[in-house]
Amino acid sequence: MDDYISGWQDWSEAFNDWHDVTISELHGLVSGVASVCDAPTANVWQTLLTELSFSELEPKALELLTEEAQDLVALLVDEDDSYQFLPLLPDDDHPLYERLMALKNWANGYMTGFGVTDSALRPEENSLFNDLAKIGALRIDEFDDALQGSDNPEGEVQYMELLEFVRMIPVSVAQGRVRKSVEKLPLIAGFAMNSTIGKALSSEQEQRLDFIQDVDVDAGLADEFDDEIAWQAEKDANDDFVTNMVIDAMNGKKPS
Repeated sequence: MDDYISGWQDWSEAFNDWHDVTISELHGLVSGVASVCDAPTANVWQTLLTELSFSELEPKALELLTEEAQDLVALLVDEDDSYQFLPLLPDDDHPLYERLMALKNWANGYMTGFGVTDSALRPEENSLFNDLAKIGALRIDEFDDALQGSDNPEGEVQYMELLEFVRMIPVSVAQGRVRKSVEKLPLIAGFAMNSTIGKALSSEQEQRLDFIQDVDVDAGLADEFDDEIAWQAEKDANDDFVTNMVIDAMNGKKPS
């Protein structure tokens, strides 16, 4: 897609003096948040970016980001139109190296964006994020002539396959989720990610809980309790996995 149609040119100009991360990585972050959350206001976006240690955006850049997030949320919640989603990448006139680097950066940004939403991965999403992490860790040789020239049909095919895989991840992740408010995310609300939120049990409540746990339950209820415990364990493991990916992505560390 042409740079002017895709928005690449507009983003390049708006973020010309902002160098915290690339525009592809920033778009990936916005896409990760938009996959799970409702579109926040410009002020909330700036707060979120500040919490992630990014520098303040210029008004034009912040407006562009806010409008893009609104468009992304509207697109991703529409099951009929969500398949039109595209990450922000340079067009085919750019060398393959630049496009691969942009795709890699977008993947890392997406993992960061999804991670800050404090959402659990569903079972079918584990493999998707593992593969996305591998794309985010690609080693791309800037001095590889095959990536700098225009005559690399095999490389172009491989790039398109990667792009098709990557662009479908937000589509899949957004489907069937109860959407969150960015303002209430732990990162902004002041709670540590994965911390227990709520009042501590009083001694009387703990005694009641002990009593309930001592009561015999029939096999059906026991199975339900077991399922709940298994689900919570899986959620905790997924939360830890995503949180570690966010930390690795922000530190530039390659996934193990």
